[in-house]
Amino acid sequence: MCAIIKVRQLLELLELLELLELLELLGLTHCAPITAAYILIHFLFYAGLPYLLLRTAIRNNNAVLINAMYKYMIDPFRSTNKYNYARLCVYSIHMHFILKPALRDIWDRMRTASLRGHTGRNVGWDFTLERMNLEVAQLLGSNISGERIQEVIRQLNGIRHVRGPALDAFGIGDPQGNEYNGINDTDVSIVVGHLRDAFKLDGTNDAGKLCAKKSNFFKTNDPEWKGLPWTRIAKVEESLGEYAVRMVGTAPQNDLRT
Repeated sequence: MCAIIKVRQLLELLELLELLELLELLGLTHCAPITAAYILIHFLFYAGLPYLLLRTAIRNNNAVLINAMYKYMIDPFRSTNKYNYARLCVYSIHMHFILKPALRDIWDRMRTASLRGHTGRNVGWDFTLERMNLEVAQLLGSNISGERIQEVIRQLNGIRHVRGPALDAFGIGDPQGNEYNGINDTDVSIVVGHLRDAFKLDGTNDAGKLCAKKSNFFKTNDPEWKGLPWTRIAKVEESLGEYAVRMVGTAPQNDLRT
């Protein structure tokens, strides 16, 4: 039942994104004056909700949603100068479509990694490498060699294998042992705190402050990207096709095409 609810929530988010695109086409998203509520809603639609949807898709290893959100995130990444991320989104989508069906099925099933084998809290494969690098570096310090790295990795794998049973045997709880979470309550509080500070929300007439005209606190001094964030996204959207073709031309080559 929980899985069904999550899927429904994801579909509802997709429908909201499609609705926003329709409003954009009709020119209805720029009629109202720039208020705090206007900025907050656009932030949620263009950045907050898409990020949440992508992260949830990764945690649930949902390849269909991951592909859809990678396509969406290309332009937000480009408009914020995250060109490596934008290029990787194109590479990932390109890889999905050029694989033979049997290999594509394997790609989709193993799109993300589970550190402890519990679906629903998956992470990207790059995180597993970063975490292994960190653990190895913590154990080896500055005395690093190929032989020592291989030995430490074997030791770490052994520790992971016995960690859970050993802690259970001594009655020691380990709330973070099942899987890496990635978002803590403190992380949420920091984001909410930044938003409250930006909107000057202190519990006194917050509704009035949200409805009042507000300057764009997302503005940047970069002359190329002046204006509202969603305006910058719309600007790069115009060249999405050209950008994708150019990036595909630089993609690593292989012999796995159909």
